[in-house]
Amino acid sequence: MKKINIFLGGYINYTNAQNLNCRAIADHLNKEKFDVFTLKAHFGDNTSLKINTFTCKIPFRFTRHLGFLWGILHCDIAYLPKHSDTPFWVLKLAKLLNKPIFTTIEGIETIQRLISSYNSVDKIICRFKYFNNIYAITDRIINNNKYITLESNPLLLGVNTSDFTRVQRNQLDSICFVGHLSKKKRVYEFITLAKLYPNLQFKIVGEGPEQQNLQSNPLLNVTFLGKLNHKEMDAVLCGSDLLFLPSKSEGFPKVILEAASAGVPSVVYDSYGASDWIDNRKNGFVVSVFNQVEELVNELLENPTLLQEVSSNTQELARRFDWRNIINDWEKVIVNLYNGK
Repeated sequence: MKKINIFLGGYINYTNAQNLNCRAIADHLNKEKFDVFTLKAHFGDNTSLKINTFTCKIPFRFTRHLGFLWGILHCDIAYLPKHSDTPFWVLKLAKLLNKPIFTTIEGIETIQRLISSYNSVDKIICRFKYFNNIYAITDRIINNNKYITLESNPLLLGVNTSDFTRVQRNQLDSICFVGHLSKKKRVYEFITLAKLYPNLQFKIVGEGPEQQNLQSNPLLNVTFLGKLNHKEMDAVLCGSDLLFLPSKSEGFPKVILEAASAGVPSVVYDSYGASDWIDNRKNGFVVSVFNQVEELVNELLENPTLLQEVSSNTQELARRFDWRNIINDWEKVIVNLYNGK
């Protein structure tokens, strides 16, 4: 049987959600069935996988076009998740060469942000018409879609559970936040929580435009760790007992799965469909308002058994979304596109 050539349109050596997903897909696809082609950025790390890569060198604005051209010419199927970075001519060329392409929508606000960037609903609708299949990563995104045609079932993203050291949590001493330090992520709520519990340690992982404001009035129990690599991230999660994500607008935060892989339960808001994958008080915590976060922390301090039980149950959550299991669905999508289904 001929191998299917799949082009993954991300830069697998540079940290970004879509890039990391492409790297994971490239790593887990069955190499006896698929030949993988993907991109690297000259400013990324020295990541090496046994796959076909094109390094986009200086000047990057020009060579990224060469990289996408290389990918489309070599592939049978292309996965193009980077909507703003992928040049429009790439979509047209794929159509001209009869190369099926598919993509994923990873947030409820993704389309709205693209519309704001291009200042036109019609341009976005036109752009997405070139894709053979468009998948959302959650049911909530499918149900909230207004402008483009999505597949009826989500195409889930996964986590490399083996990248994280699993530790059973016994009592609440440390809470962490991981993400972009922006107003949208509502990190100020994390700081507010830290003020309420001076005897607990709070760790913030990430960078962003709000970092200076957040650090303007330093607290002794809050540590800003900046941007971390996988090894450093594993160490932070090993030393944390709870993950709190104050954002009320997300797709499917991958860090929830990373935390679960390390045995850390997450506290998230219910406004973006977290209940679809988190069973409240079983493998994580889903709240509606900030007061419920405070009540939960009080309960966990008074009743460590609850934290212990939920920490233990995160293992099944992580296992369910392990890329080694999730990749089967991705392979079916690629094969079906290749066969014209």
